[in-house]
Amino acid sequence: MALGRDFWLFRFGQLISVIGDACSNIALAWWILDKTGSAAKMSAVLAPAMFIQIILTPLAGPIGDRFPRKKLVLVSDIWRGVFTLAIASMVFLDYFNLPLLIVFYVFLAVGGAIFNSVSTSIVPQLVSPDQLPKAMQQTQAISAAGGVAGGIAGGLIVSLFGVGGAFLLDAMSFLAAAIATAFIRANTLPTIGSGMPDSSWLKSWASQLAAGIRTLTRLRLLLWLSIVSMAMNFVLSPIGVILPVLVKQQRNLPPWFLGALESSVSLGTIIGALMIGKLRSGIATDKIVVIGLCLVGIGIGGMGWVPTAALPLVMMLIIGFGVSIAQVPMSTSMALAVPDDFRSRITTIRQFLGMIAAPLGVALAGPMISRFGLIPTLAAIGVAMFVLSPALFAVPLFSEFFKSTPDETRTFLSRHYKGAFKND
Repeated sequence: MALGRDFWLFRFGQLISVIGDACSNIALAWWILDKTGSAAKMSAVLAPAMFIQIILTPLAGPIGDRFPRKKLVLVSDIWRGVFTLAIASMVFLDYFNLPLLIVFYVFLAVGGAIFNSVSTSIVPQLVSPDQLPKAMQQTQAISAAGGVAGGIAGGLIVSLFGVGGAFLLDAMSFLAAAIATAFIRANTLPTIGSGMPDSSWLKSWASQLAAGIRTLTRLRLLLWLSIVSMAMNFVLSPIGVILPVLVKQQRNLPPWFLGALESSVSLGTIIGALMIGKLRSGIATDKIVVIGLCLVGIGIGGMGWVPTAALPLVMMLIIGFGVSIAQVPMSTSMALAVPDDFRSRITTIRQFLGMIAAPLGVALAGPMISRFGLIPTLAAIGVAMFVLSPALFAVPLFSEFFKSTPDETRTFLSRHYKGAFKND
């Protein structure tokens, strides 16, 4: 409990929610393919919700820098629980209506946008600055543990109790997460910058958002990292459509195997989170980030070519390991480097830029599978990811930033981009 009661309450709640989400993700893909047999229809459900969540996340960023972040997490959990329950009702009534499913999934994404705007920025308010690196590492490991449990639970629940049972479990998980968050005692009201306008809330919100955008354009390191992330997420986004097609249609395997694949990714993420400290003692952090992303490309590219049921699980383990050793140092450094009163805005605007092309990738997934086939599509994604990853070394100050000590990281952006953090 060294990280404190509030941190573990928050993470316990989100662990339960992650398990529920993993269940409903498997259930949604299986239900759509079972009813339509079409990867394009799955893209039609996933892409609009992803687009809405990406658009709303930066708009919600200033809210996360003005209102108590605990309350925003509560609102998002309750909101998502309601619409997950609505989808569960459709399943239990055996009422498959594609337009209505798209609408419900879009509303679910609205709650996700609210949560995304504060999920990272609330952590530094729950732990001391010295504990933040450990808290970020634990966060990655806890999320991965939820993914392992959720993948196993989701696959088994869909296999044994059907799609409706998985959605119902997810709805209940949001309620449990809200209850855990409600017991947090820490003051999660953000520190308001001295230049904050005192006029109407709407004007203040718009001013904060504009200040966040201007700040990111001044921070060339973060801006270029966001652009490279945009390209990578465009390349990777079809995977959410490809995996269910691989399991259900290409290999004719049951839902539990799709859950096992997702659990393997999460298990790899746990291994990566546990090993990152050891790796950083012998390898420069900038190289670890790039190596991790290259491993993601190798795992995806090899997924369609490996025989037997066991080897795809190994590929997914490699993908999860690569994601983890890349994300843990990046998340920690970003949380340390950005001041509290800008953290939600910068985080959400970076997420927006990084993910803005992803809905297009999801929308193209179905047509790509139909036109080129599943295995060539996986190979193309893997090669593109492997080629893009070393491009990070070309980002100005990339290596210097990730080689910095925690104390140096806290002042890195203000030292290299003087005057960047101001609400002008």
